[in-house]
Amino acid sequence: MQNDLLTPPIPGGWLLSSSSDRAALDIVDGTGQHEGLGPHYSRRTPGSKTFTGVGKEVVLVHESGLAVWAVVLAMAPAKRGSGSSRGREGASSRGRLLWRNMVFRRLPTCPVVASELIETATEATRILWAWRYGVLPDVPLRTEVDVRKVSSANPGYCYKCAGWTPVKTVRGKLYLHAPQPNEMPPTSSATAAVTL
Repeated sequence: MQNDLLTPPIPGGWLLSSSSDRAALDIVDGTGQHEGLGPHYSRRTPGSKTFTGVGKEVVLVHESGLAVWAVVLAMAPAKRGSGSSRGREGASSRGRLLWRNMVFRRLPTCPVVASELIETATEATRILWAWRYGVLPDVPLRTEVDVRKVSSANPGYCYKCAGWTPVKTVRGKLYLHAPQPNEMPPTSSATAAVTL
């Protein structure tokens, strides 16, 4: 996990990683030097060799070793009641893409506040996505916060402070969309280069 000479400058102290990188896995799972913190609430299979699943990804680990961020572009699951999950075909079974911040975890001793990490990770994601895949997806970058599993009286507060917009709440999950590149606060000169 390091940024080499070919990697574009990454803001906010983030380092390019992968979902199979031990440092990233230890933060997500609460293992290694983070033993005893337990896995992130969204982690389905703690201890597995990766944590993002199938799709294109950008995974970042903060230089402090105390925060991880992962974004994936993957096919959305079939809508409930469409029958697609049972092998039926039809208009509702056509795949749609989701560009999704699937995990953000800041450990309690991280010296950087969560909203700043989210803001710079969002910017870094756009920079690295364009560098790695050539173009940003034409769908919004989104995340969801399980309001039943966070202790905050204001779920998603750190995302909101970083400019993310609440869109809806469905079955206990708050969905938020990232600000568009031209709506991002100017944290670095790299933001302007990613407006593609």
